[in-house]
Amino acid sequence: MAHTIHRNFMSQEDAEAAHGALLAAGFPANALKLAPHRAREQSTTVSAVDNIFNSLTPDDVDRTDERRPRPVALLSVDTLDDEQREQAESILQRHNAIDA
Repeated sequence: MAHTIHRNFMSQEDAEAAHGALLAAGFPANALKLAPHRAREQSTTVSAVDNIFNSLTPDDVDRTDERRPRPVALLSVDTLDDEQREQAESILQRHNAIDA
């Protein structure tokens, strides 16, 4: 059964390495889509809300002021059957993929 897998990557290098490994394993190029995440511009409203929430939370006590790292790329893989899906999952995991 056809299935599409979507996985995020914290580095562009890992995403590109996974993409290359999938191609080397025989996955067709048209079954893969590598898309970088683009940082959204922050509007004045969003900045104001962030500032309000930051002022209401403790600083170093619970680390709420620290920004969490965000994924930099998304790799999607179209698979034809369970065997391909398992093979793709294995390759993605070896290259530090995280759930989308």
